[in-house]
Amino acid sequence: MTSAHATHPGLVRQNNEDSLRTDDNQGIYLLADGIGGHNAGEIASALAVETVYTALSSCIANCSSDDLFDLMAHALRTAHAEIAAKARSSLSFMGMGTTLVVAVVRENMVYIAHTGDSRAYHYSQPHPLPNPPFMPQRVLEREGTLLRRITNDHTMGDQLLANGVPREQIQEKQFHNLTQAIGCGAPPLPDFSTVEFDRGDLLLLCSDGLTDMLADSEIEAILTNGDADLDTLAGNLVAAANANGGRDNVSVVLVKSP
Repeated sequence: MTSAHATHPGLVRQNNEDSLRTDDNQGIYLLADGIGGHNAGEIASALAVETVYTALSSCIANCSSDDLFDLMAHALRTAHAEIAAKARSSLSFMGMGTTLVVAVVRENMVYIAHTGDSRAYHYSQPHPLPNPPFMPQRVLEREGTLLRRITNDHTMGDQLLANGVPREQIQEKQFHNLTQAIGCGAPPLPDFSTVEFDRGDLLLLCSDGLTDMLADSEIEAILTNGDADLDTLAGNLVAAANANGGRDNVSVVLVKSP
């Protein structure tokens, strides 16, 4: 497994409250976007990433695929408790929390747990069509897009949409009001997903600093640059978000299936 990552404070905010961690050897990838005043958000995101990574890396070698989601849920609950305890230790940390998206890659499958509005996407490479004799190689053009969003945002706006409220009746700010996070409020109820990870496919984890600035079609167009390496692709995503306004911290993790 190979991966790359990039992070930037953006063009408006002075500090970067995003945190990430990658481990190609164990196939563990994490990205968090902190919330809270002053530096509390960056403390919450860093604590979540390190707590969950420690919990996963210490047990994952002996964990069966059937038990991965139980291990991930335990790790997220542990991070929630750690951040909540830290928040109680100082008034400056009160109310801090973080989004978190976690991916574990095992063989040809990706196992994902997430809370909040940081996202995971799956980018599928086109596969060659079988060729008749003496015909030049053809490439399959898949129906629809090559980029598929795996996660659903945990926001008030998305909850209203799910309840049947028309999009035009929902204020834009409600798509930034989290309904759950790691470390603040009630213990999180993460969503779990699996996706097949074929050879050459990409997994993208990102904070909303990317998805607020770029439409999915724009992200797909950047990833479709097949000649670029992962580091270049990650940098291009961040640069494009900043070119469109850079109103928030922006972070990405890219993982490529061998």
